[in-house]
Amino acid sequence: MKKKLLAFLAFAVMAFSAAALPGVKPYIKDKSGEYVYYRDKSFTRESYIGFLTYDELTYAARYFAPATEELPPKNIEFLFTLDPSKSYIDLSGERFLTPVAQEDTEIVNYIHDLIFEFGKRRQNAGEISPRAAQDSSVNPSVTYVDATVLLNSGFRSKEEMYQFGGDVNIYYDYYVPIFNIKKIETVTDSVFEVVAIGSLKSSDDKSFDNFMPSVYADNVTHKAKGKAKSKNYDFGTSSITLDENWKQAGQVENLLFYGDSAMVTAGTINSWELDLYIKTCLLSAQEAYLPWNKISIIKSPKQITVYSTAYTGSTSNKKINSFITQSSKLQKGENAVLTMVILESDYESYKKYFTNIFKSWK
Repeated sequence: MKKKLLAFLAFAVMAFSAAALPGVKPYIKDKSGEYVYYRDKSFTRESYIGFLTYDELTYAARYFAPATEELPPKNIEFLFTLDPSKSYIDLSGERFLTPVAQEDTEIVNYIHDLIFEFGKRRQNAGEISPRAAQDSSVNPSVTYVDATVLLNSGFRSKEEMYQFGGDVNIYYDYYVPIFNIKKIETVTDSVFEVVAIGSLKSSDDKSFDNFMPSVYADNVTHKAKGKAKSKNYDFGTSSITLDENWKQAGQVENLLFYGDSAMVTAGTINSWELDLYIKTCLLSAQEAYLPWNKISIIKSPKQITVYSTAYTGSTSNKKINSFITQSSKLQKGENAVLTMVILESDYESYKKYFTNIFKSWK
């Protein structure tokens, strides 16, 4: 169990090369191996569409629909390359990675349309950044919507898309790879929205090819430990009040475990890395699926906290990633960071205990 808890500390990125679409200057450039998956409700059956970055010119697209009582699963995946001489998206090549039947042509053409449409609309959307969120004059073509629930926030643009029936609101977010598109909604419903973003760890990582949303969990609730004497743990730039039931992980500093139920660690990051680090807190990986409809971000002038739920196999964990941006203990250009990972069944059973621990962090 401790190994599973440790898996959530950070997700490595396959390579260090950065990419951006033609004609777009993203606030956060995509790294090789980053991907995004959407639920597309314009299909009559449950359907997902994903896009993956290899480099500035090479991407992958995948359509996946789970099996139903009447239909087998459908999986279509292809690579596509962009023409480097163009300042807009223009495909220069394509190679299918899965067999394609004649009946799949319509889906392939639809994905082509999305690639061109999303590229053009991201160009037209202009600057999507914290600066634009704080000052509406930076980018008057969009309206920044602040919300705790991640899927409800973002830069809203009123547009028209025939693929989704006409007038829509498109929400952009600089944490979303490639097109920065987070959600498309009509007057009545969200018809296209992020279910997960992720990052491949290596060339052998198949989490994009095999992606399938799964939120099944069969956690066992651990018996509550007896009361223990409170103890303050000093992390240098921050501290937290635990109790003697928390044990340090061998010789590893600033990493403590509460049996098989929870772990906590803390440290510091550079202020300029804050948004990059927050993005890593939103990533799914081969070990874990983090559905975006279960993520919330709470912001205050001195602290930012990301709450998420991570599913791995038959286990689900509550993740709390928090950042102190202003404190007398911090040097200029420094942020304190805390990560708590708690077995979800234990979190729900002993919520007051874990909540009080988190509140003690300062």
